[in-house]
Amino acid sequence: MIEEAVFLIGSIAILLGAVYDLIAAIGILRFPDFYMRTHAATVGTIGGAALPVFGAGLVALVYHPLGSQRFFMAGIAFTVGVLILVIAPTGSHSIVSAVYFGRIGKKPELKVDQLEEDLPKRSDVAELVREHEETPGEEEEPKFTFRRLGR
Repeated sequence: MIEEAVFLIGSIAILLGAVYDLIAAIGILRFPDFYMRTHAATVGTIGGAALPVFGAGLVALVYHPLGSQRFFMAGIAFTVGVLILVIAPTGSHSIVSAVYFGRIGKKPELKVDQLEEDLPKRSDVAELVREHEETPGEEEEPKFTFRRLGR
């Protein structure tokens, strides 16, 4: 009885993953700007990849023709699912932050932009670059030297 319930829950999770992927695909096509499309892609990754992997792990756990390998396959599926849940949001956040702070592309029209305060002005960035540039021929002296030990 419990095995049938676990199998059913795993199958539903796989089906829900397909629905998440469909919704994410529609969102990527319909959303107007990069930031919203990235959100749709992340939802598709988390719901459309992690949920079916967890479902496959549950199905493998109760699928007896696999023999003792079913525990190995379920463990791998659960590990991959956790890695997807950790890596996907982190990666999409890094990409969006790089685009936003790098001022690449068109920013969406926002009523309140609290990140704007953290953005350095272009003149400030140019001044910082000039301060830290090395002119040719002005290498620093090494802070240590090598010497041979006498034998």
